[in-house]
Amino acid sequence: MKKRSLISLAAFALIAGCQTQPVAVPVAPPYASLTQAEQADRLVDEMKTVGKALQAYSRNHNGRLPPRLNDLVTGGYLATSALVSSADPSGGKEGGVPDAYSEWSQETETDEPGSSYLYEFCQAPCKWDWKSYLGGKPEQSDVDADRDGVVTWAEAKNWQLLHGDTTQRPSSGPYSLSRFPVVRCFWYQYPEIRDKPESRSVINLGADLETVFFSKPWWEKDQ
Repeated sequence: MKKRSLISLAAFALIAGCQTQPVAVPVAPPYASLTQAEQADRLVDEMKTVGKALQAYSRNHNGRLPPRLNDLVTGGYLATSALVSSADPSGGKEGGVPDAYSEWSQETETDEPGSSYLYEFCQAPCKWDWKSYLGGKPEQSDVDADRDGVVTWAEAKNWQLLHGDTTQRPSSGPYSLSRFPVVRCFWYQYPEIRDKPESRSVINLGADLETVFFSKPWWEKDQ
């Protein structure tokens, strides 16, 4: 609606014979030219944009999240460019985890074309060992909510959100929505810390779809 209003006003001004001055559109400075604090702020803002799109999708789909982040683009909730992090020099070609981070699982089943983010609530089949990790020692029938015989990332993560995991001591339990990642950006401070695994930080969008927080790659140990 806002865009239509601007177009209508511009047309009215021309019809009325008014002289209008072109408005300069501010151009964001290159990411590489920013200070570390400014880079972090930009990445946080980008993550919040994804969060707002997820909120809108959820409102229109009875509280559900999309199967893939690309569904936000095809559904008109998000611009294609919004899935590419300013920190990602590959332009989304390497997926949610940089290829150089070879000592980690690349979680390639979650990768989406043109996306820099790891979407933990996607519908990709879950290939990590959730049985030995999730709280409550669940069976497949417990986690497989739609009973299709396949445990997806979304199903495993939903169980973890509600029941916790084995990193919690003395016993597992529910996580706070604001501290449980839904979308993660592993590209923060890349490539400066490419060869420094102990220094890597990840930017996360919480399950409340509003809170953005920093953590180590293994976020559960930061709780």
